[in-house]
Amino acid sequence: MNKNIGFQTISFFILLGLMLVLVGKLFLPYATVLFWSAILYILISPLYNKIIAKMNPEKKWFNLTRRFLAGTFAVGTVVIVAAVLLFIVIKLVGQGKALFQRISLFLIDHNELFFNFDKEALNELVIKLSMGTLDISAIDIKKEVMNFLSQYSSNLLGYTRTLFANMGLFAVSLVFTCFTLYFFYIDGHYLLNLFISIMPIKADASTKLLNKFNEVTTNLLKGLFLVSFYQCIISLIIYLIFKVEGALLLAILTFFSSFLPLVGCAFVWFPIGIGICLLEGWLKGIIFLLVAGTLISFMDNFLRPFFLKDRIKIHPLLIFFSMLGGVQMLGFNGIILGPMIVILFFTIIDIAHDSEKEYASVFNE
Repeated sequence: MNKNIGFQTISFFILLGLMLVLVGKLFLPYATVLFWSAILYILISPLYNKIIAKMNPEKKWFNLTRRFLAGTFAVGTVVIVAAVLLFIVIKLVGQGKALFQRISLFLIDHNELFFNFDKEALNELVIKLSMGTLDISAIDIKKEVMNFLSQYSSNLLGYTRTLFANMGLFAVSLVFTCFTLYFFYIDGHYLLNLFISIMPIKADASTKLLNKFNEVTTNLLKGLFLVSFYQCIISLIIYLIFKVEGALLLAILTFFSSFLPLVGCAFVWFPIGIGICLLEGWLKGIIFLLVAGTLISFMDNFLRPFFLKDRIKIHPLLIFFSMLGGVQMLGFNGIILGPMIVILFFTIIDIAHDSEKEYASVFNE
């Protein structure tokens, strides 16, 4: 009898594992759609819920109105996000190519600033530091730099063609996102309870984990990405005022550089300021450096604590490397998923510690 029970138990877990693999394979192609739909839902659902709360559920047309409102929110969200993304991508491609061409021309016109150095002395220094293992005497540094810029510009054009060739897939993804958002608005609470019920841990632990997911998503976007978005917008305005080439592209780079430890956004705006000093006069360059340093980097010291308010108790260094690792492992989704995985990991550790304390207290009693 015990052998039959053991065999049935093993068979059950094998079947359960097989079904989990099959279900995972079914949903994996649409993981990106589901993920970003969930992110958009978490961000926009408070506004939707406030409007629903002001409506009378006993009225005759309540359900129809609620469905219409959910459809409006879903379509409106997707249209706005798609329009912004397309605008940014198109502008980035054009400005990126123009910027690399401008850098190439600048290096050619100011050859003496960057390539007028003692190559033999540099080679001797490299040989000495590498203990004779590296020899750069045969490398034409100027040619390699120019080839890199030319190749990167060509690759950018290739990425553009690939992007527009995949516009059909992008449009289908937008339709799926709209469809998913609609049902999140309509049946969000039901889907949440369903997810809690199938998780193989206690209901209170599942609820705590999902609440943490909601909290982390909101705080990441408010505390980290909102400040970075401010820095992106204000840097774009400053770059446009000072007529910097490729302003939008550099503003996007400023957004991502805001997550760098120590240097932050200065990684982008400081070299631009030095370039303005060299090319357009010291006065204009110093004014740019002062304005950029004050409005972009210095304001970060006030805005980030104001938005975060100790909500994300994790070191910025972990956030930075989790974003890099997330992008490398999960692509663009890793920008948010990377930090989220790290924070949820610490949350699970806290849940485990709480459970251990609970068992210890019961045992002592």
